[in-house]
Amino acid sequence: MSAQVKCVAFDKDGTLFDAFGFWTYIDNLRKEAFLSVVGDGHRQAWSRLMGITEDGVDHHGVLAVASTQEEIIMTAGLLYQLGGGSWVQCKQIASEIFRTADAQLQIDLAFKRVEGAPEIFHALRQEGIYTGILTSDALARTEDCMRLLNILEQLDFVITPEKVQTGKPSPDMVHLACEELCIQPADMAVVGDSIVDMRMAKAAGSLAVGIITYEGSEEVLAPEADVLIRSLNEIRII
Repeated sequence: MSAQVKCVAFDKDGTLFDAFGFWTYIDNLRKEAFLSVVGDGHRQAWSRLMGITEDGVDHHGVLAVASTQEEIIMTAGLLYQLGGGSWVQCKQIASEIFRTADAQLQIDLAFKRVEGAPEIFHALRQEGIYTGILTSDALARTEDCMRLLNILEQLDFVITPEKVQTGKPSPDMVHLACEELCIQPADMAVVGDSIVDMRMAKAAGSLAVGIITYEGSEEVLAPEADVLIRSLNEIRII
């Protein structure tokens, strides 16, 4: 990718870290916490909800694309369907399930960086390009991941659903980053591995850079992306 931009914003999971490894790790923690509440006989119900199939993780499903808050609400819906109590109770239980899983998560085991991370941040910074994160993950875990890459203090912004009214694919995250940096959306390139990243970028008027990460993703991203790359190392700023 070659472009004249003032800022490059990165998605996190699937872009900077191996998505499948993280999805498998966090799903196992959440599933066990869920089953401890409803019983072991509902493993398939959980997997169907999250988009876990015999072939792996549905890259367009809940686990891959949804925000944590959306996942909690869907879990609450499943609990309610299974007779877990009132809607208010189900939401409380679902939130506790996710808190339990998060408390058990070990960042260094859950997240494995991809080739080019964190080096791309250092290279862009040397060129005077702003860098930051736009992710559907929670703020605390995102910041921990950036500490894992040892770049948190170098970033110009870290924006998660907690900071905006509407998450991806809404352009709210891009707009907030641009407001903080006093730049225009057209001055930003958004790098991500999913359709929601591309649609967020296009809705905001930014350059949509799709990174191909699995078999079939090129076909999925091509209609949505302005540029396709296969590695962070392909990013070049001129």
